[in-house]
Amino acid sequence: MNIRTLCFRSYDLIVEADEAELLRDVCRDTRKAEVKLRKVRERLQGERERSAALIELLTAAETRLSAAIVAALLSSIGREQ
Repeated sequence: MNIRTLCFRSYDLIVEADEAELLRDVCRDTRKAEVKLRKVRERLQGERERSAALIELLTAAETRLSAAIVAALLSSIGREQ
């Protein structure tokens, strides 16, 4: 029994396979291909959510830090006069 009888191709191998190879594998076991597609979609959704949360965090940090730098520069200008 080889690994292909146990699971469908990895993400990398799916992307690297030519269309004929991929079609052959899907035809051999459509159920496994459908399960893999569901897992890809779930993982993709999770990555989108994590990315959105990170973008929100970084944007807030950028905004607050920029404002603090501007305030510090303005206060140092006021002290110099």
